[in-house]
Amino acid sequence: MRYVYFSKSLQELDVAALIRFCQAVGLDGLDLAVRPGYPIHPDNAERALPQAAKQVREAGLIIGLVTAPTHLIAPEDAMAQRLYDACARARVPAIKIGYFPYRGDFERDLAAAQKALEGFARLSEKTGVRTCYHTHSGGHLGNNGAGLRLLLAHCDPHYVGVFADTGHLALGGGPIAMELDMVRSWLALLAIKDIAWDKQGDSWRFRVVPAGRGIVRWADVARAVKQVRFDGTVSLHGEYELSDLDERQRVAREELIYLKKLLGDPAH
Repeated sequence: MRYVYFSKSLQELDVAALIRFCQAVGLDGLDLAVRPGYPIHPDNAERALPQAAKQVREAGLIIGLVTAPTHLIAPEDAMAQRLYDACARARVPAIKIGYFPYRGDFERDLAAAQKALEGFARLSEKTGVRTCYHTHSGGHLGNNGAGLRLLLAHCDPHYVGVFADTGHLALGGGPIAMELDMVRSWLALLAIKDIAWDKQGDSWRFRVVPAGRGIVRWADVARAVKQVRFDGTVSLHGEYELSDLDERQRVAREELIYLKKLLGDPAH
């Protein structure tokens, strides 16, 4: 396995600073957010992403995937072609696209999403960059293993893969062993989140916390990962509030040590 860090929470860092962060934590590289407002964004990615990838490789690290804007759900969008071409030139193996919404008519929404995925699969076949879809709880299609299996039923796993999220599957899925088993043919990436619930007035809200501090059953995750023989890229999402970069670095290091004990350490 290779462990990367999602750069969503590191928006202020340039490529050199991202490299230093990964090296200080002991990570293998980045899950690079290529979004508006980030140093590398959809408008400059064709030039900036290959340059960044070269810089990252020269540091002995990888860009395991690019995470696109969450509204990227149309393969005919000019941004899609630019990002796939940029990833191909940068030798980034995968791109996480956006989320197909449930708009109130499941059959119609599913058919539209499946048609869009056919287009993304063609982009993947053309560029060699695998399309990946993330299991995100809420009003999205494919928000758990069963829904995602239905969504991807006709997709070639060489071109379309699953980005399974431990936290969101804990919120909206079944036992993690069953969740991963349902999508094992497409399983490409594992997103690391843990979840805590807080009561605010009469309602409950969840928040992301470091692995081991929430409701995710990590021993079950470890068994499930071994059961499906997953040996791919693991992305630490780090989507929790911290005081500063030093604290983020410290927590990331602790989380990485915890995960390597559970899931496996590629250095051993």
